[in-house]
Amino acid sequence: MRLPLVRSSAPAGHRTVWWVRAALGALGLVALGYAIFGFLANVPPAQLIGVAAWLAVALLVHDGVLVPLTTLAGGGLSRLTYGLSPVQQGIVRGALLVGAVVTLLGAPLIRAQQVLQPRGPGSGANGTVLQGDYALALGVFWVVLVVAAAAVVAAAGLYGRRSKVRKTRS
Repeated sequence: MRLPLVRSSAPAGHRTVWWVRAALGALGLVALGYAIFGFLANVPPAQLIGVAAWLAVALLVHDGVLVPLTTLAGGGLSRLTYGLSPVQQGIVRGALLVGAVVTLLGAPLIRAQQVLQPRGPGSGANGTVLQGDYALALGVFWVVLVVAAAAVVAAAGLYGRRSKVRKTRS
C-alpha cells in the first residue's frame, strides 16, 4: 500500500516527518476517544443537557461577542498605530493582549472580594479570604505594562532609524 503524501523520491527526512505526524495524529484520536468515552460513562444524562447548554452558550458568547469585539479592537488599533512600523504595532498588540488576559483573570477576584468582603464596621468580613488589594494590583500592572510597552516601542523605533541610516551610508 502506498501512502498518498509520500513519494518514492521524497528524502528520508520527509518520510520520517510524515510518520511522526501520523503517529501523533493517531495518538490524539485515541486520547480524544478515551476522553469522550470517560465523559459519557461518568456524567449522568441529566447533566449532559446542562453541559450541552453551556457549550452552546459558550459558542454564542465567543462568536457573538468576543470575535466582533476583538475585530473592532483590531481595526481601531490599526488606525491608532498607523504611523508605527509592523514590529512596533506587534509590540502594542502583544501588550494589549497580555493586559486583557490578566484583566480577565483578575476581574473575578476583584468581584469576589467585593462580594465576600464588604467594607465597614460590623460587616463580618473574613480577612483570611482573598487577601490583598486586587484592584490596586491590577492598576499597577497596567501602569507598568503601558510604560514597558512604550519603552520597547520607542527602542524599536530608534533601532529601526539607526539601521536605516547605516544602510544608506554604506
